Amino acid sequence: MNVVRYIFYVLAAVLLLLQTSCFDIVEDLTLTKNGSGRIELTVNLSKSKTKVASLMKLDQIDGLKIPNEKQVRDQVNELVQLLKKTSGIRNVQHELDFNQFIGHISCDFDNIEALNVYTSALSTHFNVRLTDYSNYTYQRDTGTLKRSYTHSKSAQKEFQKLSVANRQSISEAYYTSIYRIEGTVKKQTNPAGRIASNKKAVMVRVSLTELLEGKVGLSNEIVWQ
Repeated sequence: MNVVRYIFYVLAAVLLLLQTSCFDIVEDLTLTKNGSGRIELTVNLSKSKTKVASLMKLDQIDGLKIPNEKQVRDQVNELVQLLKKTSGIRNVQHELDFNQFIGHISCDFDNIEALNVYTSALSTHFNVRLTDYSNYTYQRDTGTLKRSYTHSKSAQKEFQKLSVANRQSISEAYYTSIYRIEGTVKKQTNPAGRIASNKKAVMVRVSLTELLEGKVGLSNEIVWQ
């Protein structure tokens, strides 16, 4: 199944049950001056864990298939094995907590190119054009990390299939990108971005609804010294 469609089927099913879906997706990137680093992704549904647990006991809702715990674990294990085979990606770790409903996956990368190779590998494996959505470049001599982001039309199309009420119900859901830099941040260009008081990190926090609708983006250029 196309991974974008799979994600939105699960999201739609959750929204059919929850009156208010409050959850967070956090992407945490640590970058050293030589271009290597670590990336971590966390999906946290703990604030709605009771209702999510009830949902996962069902087979389907309004024709939407609900994945059970085994199916979710199989999907994540498949992703982990793919990452382990990706050149430049090391120390792949993951954790699934079905008591709190928190999922976490992380890995080290040798260089920025490895992140883009990883993204390309996912696109090939799942047959979805992830490389159209995010791409990183790093200029060591100028201390510049650039993320180019293109809004996903396929994701927006899936999102628009939800009812107005269900789309509104994720108004409290957020996507957060954190960039931790080995150096002092001089500037960042994302309108939603904020530089930490110690100048060592940048955080971009946007509404998931606005991200899916293309009203905000994740593109950024971070310069440090």
